[in-house]
Amino acid sequence: MREKLLDAAQSLVQDRGLNAVSFQALADAVGLKKPSVFHHFRSKEDLALSLLERCRTTYGARYSEILQRTDLDEPTKLREIAAVFEEGLRSDHLCLLGALSGSCSEFSDAVTKDMHETAELVVQRYTQVFEKGREKGTLSFAGSPTAAAAAFLALLQGMQVLARAKGDVDSFGPAAESYIASIAA
Repeated sequence: MREKLLDAAQSLVQDRGLNAVSFQALADAVGLKKPSVFHHFRSKEDLALSLLERCRTTYGARYSEILQRTDLDEPTKLREIAAVFEEGLRSDHLCLLGALSGSCSEFSDAVTKDMHETAELVVQRYTQVFEKGREKGTLSFAGSPTAAAAAFLALLQGMQVLARAKGDVDSFGPAAESYIASIAA
């Protein structure tokens, strides 16, 4: 049942943001009574921590898989990462880290710290691609690989939001490709 609750919570958070999700809405989404939700999550903060852990596990594994592929050059690895974001957009699941960040000011230090660590982990993973790309000459960009990786994450999150706001999910792929092509050497 915990996984069903996390599925529902993730969908609701990605659609509405954490502040707009009540435990009653979560209970209704899975067919439970509200007190049963508290059996799995003591608070919204506990729920947020569980969602972040799930995000690190699920998407972390997907990013690691892409990064470990030796048959892909760095621009193609960036395209594969962008495809993960496009897949999320097409299934109406915006980046969970971005969705939770809207509530960041209301979180305890523990949740804020976990969000920071999650964001840093994602940027570190992407940094590997930018470092190798610069080293191999397959990517050309200004600034540090870490700054380029952070900008890439922000670009993907922002493009999800923009495509959703425009009601044009088909704009995501060409926009991502335009950026990646502009830094591919």
